[in-house]
Amino acid sequence: MLYEIARWRIPKENSKKHLECWREILADQKAHSEKFHYTRSRIVQFAEAEASSAEETWGWIDEYEDREAYEKMAKAIEEDTEVVKLKNQYHSKWDPLRVPGSFKAELWTEQLKSDLK
Repeated sequence: MLYEIARWRIPKENSKKHLECWREILADQKAHSEKFHYTRSRIVQFAEAEASSAEETWGWIDEYEDREAYEKMAKAIEEDTEVVKLKNQYHSKWDPLRVPGSFKAELWTEQLKSDLK
């Protein structure tokens, strides 16, 4: 498994609008599932008390079967006209809600697979 893990901050006053924005984005991605190559996507919120009471930390965890699936998605984001259009629509709603400069994304690979449940 390959994971894209991203995090960003939003002003707390944007919390409800931000959550609704992501509900719409994920519903739209589900409706166009043939265009999005992750196995699973989750939107998460930092569970601990924030250092700044005026902001919240949010993130996503996207799971990909392997590097090939991730690369297919990365290519679609740059070259598939429908995906590029959707990405621009998403960012036009999401970007104004974020704290500028707070977005960071990383790729992680699973090294040990466990049968523990």
